Amino acid sequence: MRIFCLFSALLLVTCQPADDADGVSPDTYLGQTPPGMNAQLFSPDFISTEDGELNSILSPDFQEFYFTRRGVPTVPPRIMVSKRGPEGWESPESVGFDRRFSAIDLFLTQNGQRMVFCSDRPREGGGSTRIDHDFWVSVREGNGWGEPQLFAPEAMSNTEDFYPIITESGNLYFNSQRDGPGTNNIFRSVRAEGRYGSPEKLPAPINSEFREFDAYVSPEEDIIIFSSDRPGGLGRADIYVSHLENGRWSEPMNLGGAVNSEASEYGAMLSPDGLFLFFTSSRTGMEDIYWVSSEVLGLATR
Repeated sequence: MRIFCLFSALLLVTCQPADDADGVSPDTYLGQTPPGMNAQLFSPDFISTEDGELNSILSPDFQEFYFTRRGVPTVPPRIMVSKRGPEGWESPESVGFDRRFSAIDLFLTQNGQRMVFCSDRPREGGGSTRIDHDFWVSVREGNGWGEPQLFAPEAMSNTEDFYPIITESGNLYFNSQRDGPGTNNIFRSVRAEGRYGSPEKLPAPINSEFREFDAYVSPEEDIIIFSSDRPGGLGRADIYVSHLENGRWSEPMNLGGAVNSEASEYGAMLSPDGLFLFFTSSRTGMEDIYWVSSEVLGLATR
C-alpha cells in the first residue's frame, strides 16, 4: 500500500477546500454524481458524446472543464471548454484556435494561466499542416486564450510528440515516437536557466520494449500514471501507476478492472483536488471520458 500512502501525502498538498460536508459538491464536477471505485462515464450526452472525446482537465479554480473532441467528419481534433456560469455549466465550445489544424493533448499550468497542447500547425506562419505534432503554448487573455506560440523547441523532434505535462519545477514530460515507427516512449526534459534540456527517455520499468504513453506526472514528480500495451494487461492498452523511491521508479502496477477494460485506456489526469482520476476509454467502440475515485491508485495490483 506504499503508493497509496505517498498518494495520500500528495493530496494533503494539493487538495482544495471542500464544497460540502462530504467533501465534494456534484456541481463542482458539472453536476455529476461522484463515482466510487469503479469507473463511470463522465457527463454523458454533454461532455461524452457520439463524436468522440478525450484528454480532459479541470481548471485549477474548478470554473472550466477542457477536453479534446475528435471524430467529427472533415473537422480536425479541437480543444473544447465548458465554463461554469451563474446558471450552471455552459455548453462546450471550441477555445477558438485556428480550426484548420489539430489541437489535442492539452495541459493547464498550476496557476491556470497557460495552456500547453499539441498541434500539427506549421512552425512558421503561413506554412502548411505538418505531418507530426509539436508542442504549443497559449497564454490566457481575459476570458479566452492568446495566439499559440511554439513551446519547448529544444525538446521536440520531427516525429510525433504528444501529451505534455509540466511539473512544479518546470520540467516537461511527454511521449514520443522518435525511437522509430510504431514506437512510443515517455521522455523528460529538464528546465534550467530558462531552457529545456535534451530529452531523456525514462528508464525501465517505466519504458519497456512495448509502447508507453500519455503519462500524468504529479507536480512533485514522485508519482507517474501512464498507459502501456505491455503483456499482462486487460486490453489493448491499460493504465498503470508507479512511484519514485530513492531515485528509482517502482515496478508499475496495473489499475485493474476498476479502470481498465478489453479496449484501450489512456489520457490519465487527476482532478485539481486529487480526488478523481479522469481518463479516456474506447470500451464502447468510440472515445469517451471516464472518471473514478483516485483511491483506486492505492488498490492497484501487479
